[in-house]
Amino acid sequence: MRNARRQLLSTCVVVFAAVSGCGVPREGDLQPLGADDLPPVLVDTTVVTTTTLPSEGVSAVSGDSVAPATVYEPVELYFISANRAVSTTRLLVSPATPTQVLDTLLQGIRGEEASTGLRSALPTRFVATVDTRRGVALISASAPFLSDLSPTDQRLAIAQIVLTLTRRPGIGQVSFRVDGTEIAVPRGAGDLTAAGGTVTFDDYAVLVSRD
Repeated sequence: MRNARRQLLSTCVVVFAAVSGCGVPREGDLQPLGADDLPPVLVDTTVVTTTTLPSEGVSAVSGDSVAPATVYEPVELYFISANRAVSTTRLLVSPATPTQVLDTLLQGIRGEEASTGLRSALPTRFVATVDTRRGVALISASAPFLSDLSPTDQRLAIAQIVLTLTRRPGIGQVSFRVDGTEIAVPRGAGDLTAAGGTVTFDDYAVLVSRD
């Protein structure tokens, strides 16, 4: 019995000694490891990449500025068919100014419009500018433009301008000057205004086609 106890005690001493030899070293025994002692997976440098978001108005793909979309608006123009004023619609870049509208009217009809029988009573050499003040569009021409027209086309030419411009926001009346001098123009019924007198849409409503 005593021999068994002695043998067990000897075994425990041996095990304890082995454990003590393999135990965690004390704080004072810690030794720092050099880079050469570390495995490659811990030594490799990690690269961090960042993505810069494109600023407003810049394409995220090419870096080029993004052009704003062009906006158009329908504009009512008046041309002539069978001696009547006929309303047509064109799309102009918004906001369409009175100058843009008048210039488009003076350019005349387009090919597809001519096939419908439309024409312009305005002389092809007619050049004019428009200045809007307090709801009145002042048309200034550089040379007489009515004297070469028949009485009917004189009324129709003025009607085209007045009907077109008075359909624009902020314009209710139109007056005419030639070479800086105020002139009289025929109304839709054929009577003349006073020199520099203003005319309105209603003055030419009698000429508007009802079709």
